[in-house]
Formats: sequence, C-alpha cells, structure tokens
Amino acid sequence: MRMSPWWFSLAVVAGVSGWMASGIFGSHSAGSAGAAPAPAAMPLTKVRVVELTAEAKPIEIVVQGRTAASRKVEIKAETMGKVIEIGADRGARVKKGQLIAKLATDDRQARLEEAQALVRQRQLDFEGGKQLAEKGYRPELKIAEARAALEAAKAMLARIELDIQRTQIRAPFDGVLDQRSVEIGDYVRDGVVIATVVDLAPAVVMAQISEREVGQIRIGQVGSARLVTGGSVEGMVRYIGAVSDAATRTFRVELEVPNPDGRIVEGVTAELRLPVAQTSAHALPPSVLTLDDRGRIGVKLVVEDDKVAFFPAQVIAGDAERVWLGGLPKTARVIAVGQEFVKDGERVAPQPFAVGSKS
Repeated sequence: MRMSPWWFSLAVVAGVSGWMASGIFGSHSAGSAGAAPAPAAMPLTKVRVVELTAEAKPIEIVVQGRTAASRKVEIKAETMGKVIEIGADRGARVKKGQLIAKLATDDRQARLEEAQALVRQRQLDFEGGKQLAEKGYRPELKIAEARAALEAAKAMLARIELDIQRTQIRAPFDGVLDQRSVEIGDYVRDGVVIATVVDLAPAVVMAQISEREVGQIRIGQVGSARLVTGGSVEGMVRYIGAVSDAATRTFRVELEVPNPDGRIVEGVTAELRLPVAQTSAHALPPSVLTLDDRGRIGVKLVVEDDKVAFFPAQVIAGDAERVWLGGLPKTARVIAVGQEFVKDGERVAPQPFAVGSKS
C-alpha cells in the first residue's frame, strides 16, 4: 500500500505532539544567580523506546471492489400466451426447475391430440406398405414416401410438445428470484423478459487490478474481502481478465466467496485483499516515522551503547492505527517518543514505552 507524503508529514507531527505531551524531556535551565557553578556533564536525553521483534507479514494487493452474484440470468418467454399462474414472488429463494410462471395452453392440447393421431396413422401406413413391399406388391419408392410422412408427423408432434412445455417457465438453477416482470393476466410474446434469477451461493467480489499487479496473482489463490456492511470473508480467485479495460488499463478479477446463508447481496462495496508475497516486518504506530536529512522515511533506533541510529524503512502496509515497516533489524529498539530531538550517534537514556500509551 502506498502512502502519500502528506500522510507521513502528519505522522511526524503526531510524533512531535506525543513528545510534547509526554513531558519527559527537561530543559537545560541556567544555574541560580551568582557565581557560575563548576562545569558538569550534560545529562543524556531521555527517549521512550519500544522493543519489537519482526513478524511475518503478507504483502497484499488492496483494491476497492463490489459484491456480485456468481450467476445472473434473465428468463425470457419462448412462446406466447396469457399468464395464468405465478409460482414464486420476488425475493423468494427458488430451486432448479421450480415454476415461476405458467402460460395458458389455449388450443395447444387439441393440436397435440391431432398430431398424436396423425403419427399413429402414418405409422400404420408405413408398416402396411412395408409388408406389401416385402411381398413384392409395392415399390420401394412408396415405402420411402411413407417413411418420410411418418417422420414429418413425428417432428410436428415434437414441436407441439415443446411448445406446451415452454408454457411452464421454470428456474434454471437454485437462486433468488430477484425480479419478476409479469402478473396473472399479462399476455407475453417470444423474447419478453419474465424474471431475473441470481445465484448468490457462492457470491463473488469483483475488482479491477492494475496492469503492473495483475501478473502477481493467479487462479485458485486465496484472498479476502472486507465488506462495508461489516465483517470479512475469505475465498478463492476464480477469474482473471485476459483483456484490459481500454479506458483504465486494468484487469477484472473475481474472488469467489462462500455465502450459504445468502447474507452477502449484490452491489455492496468491498475492500479486496490478495496476498502476493510474504516478508518480515514490524508493526508500529505512524507517529514513530521520521525523515532523515536526505528526505528518506524511516525510524530511529537505539542500538549498541544506547546510541541513536536512523534506519530507512519500507512501508509495506498500514492504516490510521499502525504501519508495517520492512528493512529493520529482526529485533529493534524503536524510539517511539523523542525521535525528532536526537541525532545519529548521540547517546541517549532509553525509557520503556508501551505502544498505545499516551505518556
């Protein structure tokens, strides 16, 4: 995670404020009026120090995204007719094959019976002609014509059966009936949207990854997402776009997350975190950050002989409460208060400091 310069300036100011609030540094006051006292050794500057050991810290790609259904389908009418029955209301959970709406069959049943009768007739014609042909009383051409008539009758029957089947509009998979655009009495035609069914188990967190970072992630890797509604979920990367968005030069990434109870809904803002490596780092409050004469960001440590040493640090991650710093010794005595008033090589009087304390 990159942090802007103003953020670090704010952290430095916070460090100075902490020092002023601590009240642990005494001013070097002049002696009492009168004869000058004998020269005395200057007291060592007191600093507050926290001793920390580096911990394993994953390096993450962190981007803003949103939740979505893993599948979404608009169910359209494939035949025409009047809606005579509703099988599920909006927002209801539906099972695969469950009735959503039913259309009137009208004269379809009569046409079905007619087609069935025609098939039976064509079947008899074909079988009778076949027997005559075997005895030499009918030419092969007539048998071929009878067979073709039979197949045509069967095809017509199949079309009518399919048309009747399409009057019952059913859910294509388990999910939630998000929208239903028809009511009893509506007349629909081919292609009219009847309903929208979404599959939220599992759910998906979608985000756009920069072209510099997309090469660091892979299908199947574990990731997590923090939802704006509260809580975090873990999942697995199921999709990485192969073509970037022409306007932003970013690639779509999808993290599939379990959602058995359906609590994750579509369109919720989420912070997607994808670990791409692991390093050793120290967790510290932002107020410990300071700058050296060259403008490098780092911290001041108390090293051997209680001397001060500036160490440049790499900010790996952070938020308002703490930053993760890399590039420091495994065990470090970090000056938490007073770092702006001591310099490299100066001996100090370190005092213990508990992270989170105000003095």
